[in-house]
Amino acid sequence: MSTVRFMAALLLSLLFVPSAVADELPGIPAFIDEMVAKHHFKRAELERLFQRAQYKQSIIDAITTPATSKPWPEYRAIFVNDQRISAGLKFWKRHARTLRRAEREYGIPQEIIVALIGVETLYGRHAGNYRTIDALTTLAFSYPQRAAFFRGELEQYLLLARDHDFNLLEVKGSYAGALGLPTFMTSSYRKSAVAYH
Repeated sequence: MSTVRFMAALLLSLLFVPSAVADELPGIPAFIDEMVAKHHFKRAELERLFQRAQYKQSIIDAITTPATSKPWPEYRAIFVNDQRISAGLKFWKRHARTLRRAEREYGIPQEIIVALIGVETLYGRHAGNYRTIDALTTLAFSYPQRAAFFRGELEQYLLLARDHDFNLLEVKGSYAGALGLPTFMTSSYRKSAVAYH
């Protein structure tokens, strides 16, 4: 093999290195034991789940890279602009009945709810690209600074999926495992979420 082809093959192999399988992370077996004992999950199902979950270095990189702190005048243009105002008005109009009901029942002004959803996800356009199982597993077992918090969120995610019968491998959210339009953590969904149909 020529040097050029060898280098090209080496470069391609480095570009396509798969993420580490999460079930190899220390702490997963004990977590599975706890979920089986405490919440009566089936061991084999959890083992299969964690064999498909992925450790993602990009998640660790994202959470450890400090966000740039700017004064409000510098941030204002990002959040108060024609695109967000237009999207916010459309969202508000489309969900007017639900927003009125939420304001009436919980006392939170509609404009606050609409604004928060706009800031967090631009009305669902930027709700996150990380699989939630990967984010929570990576942070629970590879981010010691907040491992206990994320381990609890992983527990709540498994319970949320069981309660609502959704596929744990399909849900995507933020690099921190936050979900949905308001980017709430799974414990907040289980504690406070209300489904309006």
